[in-house]
Amino acid sequence: MKFDTGKPPINLVPSEAIIDAANVFAFGAQKYGENNWRTDINKFPLSRHYASIMRHMLAWNAGEDLDPESGLSHLHHAMTQLMILNTCVREGVDVDDRFLVILNTCVREGVDVDDRFKKATNED
Repeated sequence: MKFDTGKPPINLVPSEAIIDAANVFAFGAQKYGENNWRTDINKFPLSRHYASIMRHMLAWNAGEDLDPESGLSHLHHAMTQLMILNTCVREGVDVDDRFLVILNTCVREGVDVDDRFKKATNED
């Protein structure tokens, strides 16, 4: 008897999407090194990943299907960046620079908003 209760139904994830993301990760590995994004996970604010996702989505929405540098779909790049962003959030890294998150944290902790925002965005 096989006990699959509670296991994620991986069979529901489109294989094509996994392959598309893998191709973008391979492009990144060739350009920057394998898994470089994991070693940089604490270096960049979440807004950097969000901005990348939105640039790819806006380019796609404007009719540009393929990223000119990689030749891969903007949708695949956005999906891959979303996977990276999700990993950053799941790992709870201290680079959350969303303004309302910073504002709420500052109010709760009695910290200066400008100082906290500069810290979150690595500005000095």
